[in-house]
Amino acid sequence: MRRQITFTKKYILILLVLFGLISPAVQAQVNLKAGYNFSFFSDQGLNQVISTFNTSQQYTRSFKHLTWLQGFEGGVRFKADIHAFELTYQSAYHRLTAEGQLVGETESYTDKINIAVNSLAFGYQVSGDLVGAGVDLQYQWYNSRVKLAAEEDRYKVVQKMWAMKFYLMFTLEGSGYIDAAVQPYYILPFDRYDLDPLSQYLNQAPGSAEEKWTRIGLTLLFYNGGK
Repeated sequence: MRRQITFTKKYILILLVLFGLISPAVQAQVNLKAGYNFSFFSDQGLNQVISTFNTSQQYTRSFKHLTWLQGFEGGVRFKADIHAFELTYQSAYHRLTAEGQLVGETESYTDKINIAVNSLAFGYQVSGDLVGAGVDLQYQWYNSRVKLAAEEDRYKVVQKMWAMKFYLMFTLEGSGYIDAAVQPYYILPFDRYDLDPLSQYLNQAPGSAEEKWTRIGLTLLFYNGGK
């Protein structure tokens, strides 16, 4: 944990130094941004937990594997010439459902597994009229929720960690005060996702291998404001 805090402070210091280099005597343009992001990732341990739980149930439609997330992204950009700093909120979410039917019952029931990765970020960006690149330091929190029709209590666990996001940016200039931008990105968390709480709730033995939820994704953003 101490090593992680030292690593995080290093990146914060780098961003603050960059801010000090470009901020004097330059008046920044302020742009609001909003958009949608879609990302892929792979956690074989998590999908094994889901598959094992499927085999223990009498589902007519089982849970599928979790391989992608989607969500809203928004924030504000302070831009001076080719340099910019951004404050960003990013959400990524997926709901898995399974259906079954109890013996002697006419109505089916639905079990749900909800996974969300939300983050707040501070980042540096350099961009011209068409092409750019950037890096964000993210503070992430992972929300895992399970609602089983046969259980009265709901499962909910939140895990928190830091991550880095690296991205390219391709700007599609629009008319008036709105530009669109496409950002392919890569997210690298500092820690691994702990599967044990979910495994134990689903009556499975703990010990599945923990993995980092590295993600490759794409964001479509709209920037509003002076250019």
